Formats: sequence, C-alpha cells, structure tokens
Amino acid sequence: MTIYRAGKVQANKTTVNTLVTEVPVTDPLVQVSEHLWESVPGAGMPFPYTRRRLKFRAGQIVRRSEIDECFPAPTIDTVSPATGGTGGNTLVTLKGTNFQPGLAVTFGGTTATSITVISETLATCRTPAKTAGAVAVAVTNDGSTATKNNGFTYA
Repeated sequence: MTIYRAGKVQANKTTVNTLVTEVPVTDPLVQVSEHLWESVPGAGMPFPYTRRRLKFRAGQIVRRSEIDECFPAPTIDTVSPATGGTGGNTLVTLKGTNFQPGLAVTFGGTTATSITVISETLATCRTPAKTAGAVAVAVTNDGSTATKNNGFTYA
C-alpha cells in the first residue's frame, strides 16, 4: 500500500504525525498533520496504483499503530542473480515485500543504479562496482531498511 499526502506527493512517516500524549504508552495517540491517502489497485491498473481514497483526515487523532501500518517495512526474499562481476552493472532482480516508488538499494553500502520498482514485491537495479567478495544487499523505503547479509557476491 502506498500512502500519499494531499497534492499527490508521497508522504513519509515522520511528516504525518505529532505526538499528542504526554505520558509514554505502548500505543500512543497521534494527530495526523495532513490528509493521508492510500492507493487502491484496480483491475488492469499498473503499479503504482493511481486510484486513491482518503485514509486519515488532517487533524484526526489515531493510534500510532494505525500510522505504522501505513508504512510497513520492506523485506528481501531473493536476489537474482546472486553473483556478478566486480565492475558492477549486473542487472539484479529483487523479490520481497513492501517495495514502493523511491526505494533505495545498496550493495555493501554503495548505492545501486537504475532502480525500478515494478510492483510491491518486485524491483530491478544495476549493481555498483565493488571488490571481490560477498556483500549485504539492503533496501530502504520511508526510513525502514531490510538487509540480506551476503546477499550478493562479487567475483
């Protein structure tokens, strides 16, 4: 699910809520600072989905967990191929969950190029150049990061 602010600009978790409780609790109340929209898949509609509906109104008070559900952390299931040359530029397909437009991908801490999010579960990118050896592959969306240790090996 992709969440949008008014004006079709993608929101992020830190800009949409303000703490309104003074005593720490496990699921505090927060106030939504601007309209949040959720994208809705339609039959034959390409990703990212363009049909939207209002999820939370600006000023609405909701539980923090409800905001957190709007911004789920990504996961990485597979990296294919899992091996490539040290010169980089290997086209890699990532399968996982909660991929969104704006997804960042790194190989051993170095940013990948040509990142394309095809769906919420599929993305492609090109590897950066690195020295030989296994590196972690990380994907980040809206501040949450998933890492697959030794996910790619430069040979």
